[in-house]
Amino acid sequence: MSNVIKTEMPLLDHLEELRWRVIKAFSSILLFAIIGFIFSNQLIYILSIPIDQTEPKLDLLNTTILGVFLAKMRVAVVLGIVFSLPVIIHQIWKFIAPGLLDDERSFAPMLIITTIVSFVIGGLFSYFVMIPWSLKFFAVLNYGLEGLVNYVTITDYLNYITILILFTGMAFELPVIVFILAKIGIVTPNILRKIRRFAYLAILMVSAIFTPADPFTMVGVAMPMVLLYEISIFVAKLVKQKKQEKSEMEEVDSEGINKEDELLEDFLG
Repeated sequence: MSNVIKTEMPLLDHLEELRWRVIKAFSSILLFAIIGFIFSNQLIYILSIPIDQTEPKLDLLNTTILGVFLAKMRVAVVLGIVFSLPVIIHQIWKFIAPGLLDDERSFAPMLIITTIVSFVIGGLFSYFVMIPWSLKFFAVLNYGLEGLVNYVTITDYLNYITILILFTGMAFELPVIVFILAKIGIVTPNILRKIRRFAYLAILMVSAIFTPADPFTMVGVAMPMVLLYEISIFVAKLVKQKKQEKSEMEEVDSEGINKEDELLEDFLG
């Protein structure tokens, strides 16, 4: 009975710690979501800038009683997730840190910063490049049809751009994820090269699922992801080179210690 308790207690403690990490992460999201709802009018104005600058003109329209409220809620939740990224990553790190080696812990701060910066760059790329590009394309495509008024509901518009911003931000995390997997030893540059064609196909499929259902936006999102995949191969190659250099240095040090031991034995002998 005592053996059962000894094996179960660490697992229960582990689950309890995970529960509190999740609670802290969700609390951060809730707090920032409340702040986001308070400033939702300003946030919606900022997010509406790309469609206001589109030529031919596309006008936002509210068609339901709850339309504006749901739009504010969506913006608030997205802001809560984005601004909670440092907290979420920190909680993940605190949960897995006890199981890591000292050299694995050493690169964690830079990895956390890189993760946040990569997401922000991806989101900005979507806001300043992908969204205006796609809106202009569809505005031109829809223009000129007789009797057609080009209105866009506010809920559809915010769904469109928030999904695109979040997805592009997560897509820019690919090199960071590959770095972690390569550091652990799960991924190598040779493996990434061998599965390149399958990866490109997966990128197209994921882009089709997470972006609005049109080929233009899908390809527009897939192209940066393909570039990021190639960067990931380069990152994996750098990690492999660093590992080889470290292994060679350890072998040299080991040989030096063995020679010193042999000389000492000869001297004493």
